[in-house]
This record gives sequence, structure tokens and C-alpha cells, in this order.
Amino acid sequence: MKRYDLREIMKNAWRTYKYVAKKQGKTFAQVLKSTWRLAKMRISVSKFMEEKPKSTIVQPISTPKPYEWSEGITAADIYPDNSRGYLGSKYCGD
Repeated sequence: MKRYDLREIMKNAWRTYKYVAKKQGKTFAQVLKSTWRLAKMRISVSKFMEEKPKSTIVQPISTPKPYEWSEGITAADIYPDNSRGYLGSKYCGD
């Protein structure tokens, strides 16, 4: 069984060298070394993801609760009216 796809590694290395690394002043040897490192990392990550037990998956958080103002405080107390500038200091929800 082949562990690495050599054709894919060389193709990625030449592509990276041609379009990116040559402009940065790197040699093809440096690019090939980093491409091999990336291929090895991909294999180790895929093995880790396969070995990871399904029980460690985090359950989604329940729906958020709306904020309730306490002791008679209103939104106008926190966001004062400011007539300077376009729309003042009001948040417009961009």
C-alpha cells in the first residue's frame, strides 16, 4: 500500500514554486521539503480524526435567552441620544 501520493506531492511542489515561492526568493528544494512536511501532516491528521472516539463530539449549545433589563433600566439609559453626526450614536445594525 502506498502511503503517499508522490505524483500529487510533486505537482503541488511545482505549482507552489511556480506561482508563489519563486517570487519570494525560495528554492525548489525548500518548497519540496515544505510540501513533504504538509503531506505527512495531512496523513497524521487523518489518522487522528479516524481514531477520535465519537463520544467527544461537543453537543450544540441551547438557544440563547434574550437579555432582561433589571431595576427599571431601559435601552435609552444605556444608549443616550446624541444628535451629532449621521444617525447620532445609535447602532444601525450593519
